[in-house]
Amino acid sequence: MKKPLLICLSLVTIFTVLFLIPSKSEKQTNKIERKTFKNAEREEGETLEERALFDEQRFLYEYYRQANPLTGEIPKTEKLLEFNRSKQAKLRSNSGSRTIETSFINRGPTNFGGRTRALVVDISDNTGNTILAGGVSGGVFRTTNGGASWTKVSSNDEIHNVTAIAQDPSSTSTWYYGTGESIGNSARLSGATYYGQGIWKSTNGGLTWIQMASTASLQTSYDSDFDFIFKLAVHPLTGDLFAAVAGKIKRFNGVSWTDEIVNGTITSSKHTDLVITTGGRVYAGFSGTNDADIKGVWTSLTGVGGYSRINISDFTPAGRVVLALAPSNQNKLYVLFDNGNESDCDVTPLIEADLWMWDQSITGFMNYSSKLPDETGCSNGNDPFAIQGGYDLVVSVKPDNENFVVIGGTNAYKKTDINAVGRFVRIGGYISPTSYGLYDTAGGDPHHPDIHALVFNPFNNSELFTGTDGGVHKTTNVTASTVDWTDLNNNYQTYQFYHVGIDPLSGSDIIIGGAQDNGTKAGGMDWGMPDKTTQAGVGPGDGVSVAISRDDVCLPFFFGYQNGFIYRDCPSGEEITPEVSPGTPYDSQFVTLFHLDQNNNNALYYAAEDRLLRTIDATNVTSSTWTDMSDIPTAFGHGDFFQSFSTSWGAYNASTSYLLMGGDEGHIYRLHNPQNVANISSAIDITPSAATKGAFPSIVTALAIHPTNNNIVLATYSNYGTNSIFLTTNATDPSPTWTVVERNLDAHSIRSAAIAEHSGETTYFVGTARGLYSSSDPTSVNWVREAPTQIGFALVSDLKYRPTDHKLLIGTHGNGMYEATISSTLGVDEFKNISSLIKLYPNPVQNNLNVKLPQTDGTRITYTISNLLGQTISNGILDKETIDVSQMAKGMYFLQLKTNDGRKGAKSFIKK
Repeated sequence: MKKPLLICLSLVTIFTVLFLIPSKSEKQTNKIERKTFKNAEREEGETLEERALFDEQRFLYEYYRQANPLTGEIPKTEKLLEFNRSKQAKLRSNSGSRTIETSFINRGPTNFGGRTRALVVDISDNTGNTILAGGVSGGVFRTTNGGASWTKVSSNDEIHNVTAIAQDPSSTSTWYYGTGESIGNSARLSGATYYGQGIWKSTNGGLTWIQMASTASLQTSYDSDFDFIFKLAVHPLTGDLFAAVAGKIKRFNGVSWTDEIVNGTITSSKHTDLVITTGGRVYAGFSGTNDADIKGVWTSLTGVGGYSRINISDFTPAGRVVLALAPSNQNKLYVLFDNGNESDCDVTPLIEADLWMWDQSITGFMNYSSKLPDETGCSNGNDPFAIQGGYDLVVSVKPDNENFVVIGGTNAYKKTDINAVGRFVRIGGYISPTSYGLYDTAGGDPHHPDIHALVFNPFNNSELFTGTDGGVHKTTNVTASTVDWTDLNNNYQTYQFYHVGIDPLSGSDIIIGGAQDNGTKAGGMDWGMPDKTTQAGVGPGDGVSVAISRDDVCLPFFFGYQNGFIYRDCPSGEEITPEVSPGTPYDSQFVTLFHLDQNNNNALYYAAEDRLLRTIDATNVTSSTWTDMSDIPTAFGHGDFFQSFSTSWGAYNASTSYLLMGGDEGHIYRLHNPQNVANISSAIDITPSAATKGAFPSIVTALAIHPTNNNIVLATYSNYGTNSIFLTTNATDPSPTWTVVERNLDAHSIRSAAIAEHSGETTYFVGTARGLYSSSDPTSVNWVREAPTQIGFALVSDLKYRPTDHKLLIGTHGNGMYEATISSTLGVDEFKNISSLIKLYPNPVQNNLNVKLPQTDGTRITYTISNLLGQTISNGILDKETIDVSQMAKGMYFLQLKTNDGRKGAKSFIKK
């Protein structure tokens, strides 16, 4: 980590620098223990200290990519401008005449899920099969078949960091979801990734949503009560909406908001919670970070005034407080809270929470803290009961048994009779108190640690759903002695990728990606997957750089995990996956960076902070066979930690091939003949003169080289307040000439780049914090937004292009992967876009969708219906003016029409 050069710092920023941002001289010494792991069983786990460090470094990875290098702050005005410009940007479909077309398909993973804080079973469907779930960076998903498949119902043209969902019990078609996560990964400090956009409302069962204007917030800084929503609940008698926000409980009566309970000083760390009985009594929980006279539990008979605190003489929480009512006896309220303990297996193992029960009928508390989990053995962040400072903390009660309680922290536990002797027993998360392997039983799927939601099916009280950092799971029998889980992450696409990679072999569909806190995943039917969106795990920890090699017949994968670890894995059968990390004395940034030459897979380059390591025998590389090319790290005067690499295209040529290296102080270096030179002292500084250089952070996020002309390079920077996109057409000259080509993306944080060529036409792509954009010539043509109904406004973290068959792999941070095919459509121009002429009715539709398209006599029309993930649901020839959609699941879809004379268009519709 580095220390930024900051000027004009506010007190908040000074605090950030002094207490949260490590200096450049501090090396990362707390690496996790090195493991040799088998293909069939990837071990995952960290000590408590490492988990805390990793959470911090995940945050810093994102923070450094946004902060203005001159102020050290993430500018509110530019974040707002970026969002507004994204909404105003032209879309590819209506951007005018083009000879190159880009088509997109989803690449998953549709069988893995990401961080899920909210999950609600729809009480209007007595089958229990309709469920709404919210991903912190993925949006709202809805299923009508019990999780066999999900449809994303929140708009892709907004950023939805979903943390709470509520259904109106008296008007069941009315739903709300709240946004903004203030606790956990990447959720601290000004400019955090997961600011919310207030509260959204649906009046049609969760199919479509609109923002409640009174809660609008800008996702730019903590400047609104509605930036962070912890819980939502609807009063069953009045229909009033209650919101637990930072330091407050707020109530909306349909006209205006009222503050019912207010902490004296409001900050985003003052967590709250609330529940409402069927009789209308409101309970509110305030974390120990609130003021002394408000922390604890409060209640009001009606929720409109009359609140009193009920824990004054019983307990005082140190941190987060969560609440749960016993549905079968709503006089009983269970209160689970952070007690301030920090367990350390080497010193004093401690349970990190307390559990109390309030009985309204006797107005008194019962202390059940002695029953919380403390198993035989000890492992930090696992056992005794661990909650990661309240990041994962939840309690729930079986609907038909007021004494059957389930709790979640890092793991999930149950107590079938809270009054019986004994402690809670483990039912999910990690496999045991002494192992960090995933909880896995012979009869079920692996479960995931970090529990955020525990929801019983109100129509089958033995079924329990969980929302975790691994998505959504269900057990059909929570009362069983051994609880089995079913993975419900079927099209629940919420993965957060840092890096992605594509098989260099033309025609292959094999892909790979490194994901935040979810290891490395790979997919492709050519790799044995059943379809193009299903993926399999190949590596643990925080996924990092990835690559697929064709330098060996075993088709090796290169992947790794945080703080420098890299493996070479032959997935075709090697029992042991060899670690090939350089090891001591080399340090790495948190998201380990390496680059495999895309055309010459023998060459692999590795970033050891500001040092460059190389092997030209990647097939046989070991930890001891790397060449250190930075004998004198400052040999050419640089102090950057490397952030991006790129190699020129084509067969290796000692005279013309080169390596580009981008740093975190804004520098770009070019190294000729990189496979043969002894060190990097001959590297040339080719940094654009208009770039911000010599100041940290100024992150070079991508260096895209034209696939048929190595003189053309697109360079991108991610930090706000700097020039961010540069283009040169003489990259191999001693001093290349760069042109700033931001155009209409001058307010955007640029995260990735690629250059595609087809039929002599070039298309430039950039991935931003607000979607994917392209331009045919950014020196004169504005950028247009691609795939608005698929990628939407997701952060596009990585782009990998394969020119042999014109495939572009897109990695997003929150919306999984997509694949684009670049094709030539000579002669297609704007008058052939017939979207505006298509008429669909009724819309929403239940059975038959009527399609009207004028002037089609004698014209053959084909149609395709796809969901929000871009997956084809049905297709055929439109030989009538009606399409039967009666068998389709409820949700939003897109109808695409093509005529045999070259016209095409698309319209959206809702299946109810």
